[in-house]
Amino acid sequence: MVYIHIVRRIQLYMDDDLDHALTAEAARSGRSRSELVRMAVRQSLEHKLTVDPDPIDALIGSVDIDPIDDIDAAIYLQ
Repeated sequence: MVYIHIVRRIQLYMDDDLDHALTAEAARSGRSRSELVRMAVRQSLEHKLTVDPDPIDALIGSVDIDPIDDIDAAIYLQ
């Protein structure tokens, strides 16, 4: 299965020792250097990653009615 994520290309500067450690971990884990950097940044900032709630979600369960068998009758008030 292929997942398509929209990503932005950025440029990073890092010390040689960090670069070598990143390269070694990528080889050891079978992951790309980019994936390891994304994982580390996400883990470091996960408490700051917020998603605005969908206002429609607030409506779920707000009306307590029985299911309708004839949707056309309900829409067209038949």
